[in-house]
Amino acid sequence: MKKSTLLIICLLLLTLVASVVMMRSYELDLVHGVVLNTLIQKGPGNYSGRTVRETFQSARTAAEREDRSQAYLEELFALSQRLEKIQELSRDEMEEILESLHPSTN
Repeated sequence: MKKSTLLIICLLLLTLVASVVMMRSYELDLVHGVVLNTLIQKGPGNYSGRTVRETFQSARTAAEREDRSQAYLEELFALSQRLEKIQELSRDEMEEILESLHPSTN
């Protein structure tokens, strides 16, 4: 195999490894943002987006402070799967979801 071909293969593998490492480090950011925006979009029109954002930020901060980032990520994945099946959330459903994320209840 030519040296240039081997070098290209090594560079591609290095790029792949770097991409995977970066995705893992930003995984929580991505999932947190997607679930937050989905919840705001599917929530009642008169529900405060600010309240939702503050609750999510509070839950994330508490998870990071308590070294529970992986558990929080799993909660977000579960919530994401639940939201996939729902077209629109009622006020009570929104309250229930936010209460489940609130750090003082976990």
